[in-house]
Amino acid sequence: MSGCKGVLSLSISIIGRKESYQFSGLSFLNPKAFEVVLVQYLNDLYGHENWENEDSHIPRHHGPVDWLRHNHFPVPSASFKIYNQGEDFSDLALPDHLFVFPVTDQYFVEVCFVQEYFSRDAKGNVAFDTGPLQELQDNIFNSITLELGPETQAKVDKVKAEVGNMQLCEEFAPLKWPTNIYPPEPTEAPVMQKSLKAGC
Repeated sequence: MSGCKGVLSLSISIIGRKESYQFSGLSFLNPKAFEVVLVQYLNDLYGHENWENEDSHIPRHHGPVDWLRHNHFPVPSASFKIYNQGEDFSDLALPDHLFVFPVTDQYFVEVCFVQEYFSRDAKGNVAFDTGPLQELQDNIFNSITLELGPETQAKVDKVKAEVGNMQLCEEFAPLKWPTNIYPPEPTEAPVMQKSLKAGC
């Protein structure tokens, strides 16, 4: 095949919740609070999509997968994949490679990489070396840095003094989707907020 064999796409978004839907009294800079926010965000973005009719119990996405927390940033951060899922549970393809980290009490950054492969053989297998695409993605990822301003650094220091460990959880199992078939279990909101208010 001549021409374009593959594409690496990159997008960077700043994510926040509408004022009427904000988690009152919680700071995204708190790692445990950020985990709660991340679950809600992934459920909202991916979890509600499912196949139809007799396959309505099958989600169109699967993740997080390959969860990896990072310690090279001054705030909690992690990378993981969200796969597109076919009507067969084993049919996983074209994942979104996500890297997330909070930058204020109410906003976080999402860096998303997607690799698309256009050159395939008769059996549908990728027919070229994808190593250069992955190398480019890794180089871009490794070039990302974050420097906090004095006000945000003071908030991070306050959270760290109260919670100690600033890392996100070591493991993050795939979420139970689709949420319109398997709605997330209700949380004890007042209890959760009381336990996550460090740094607010």
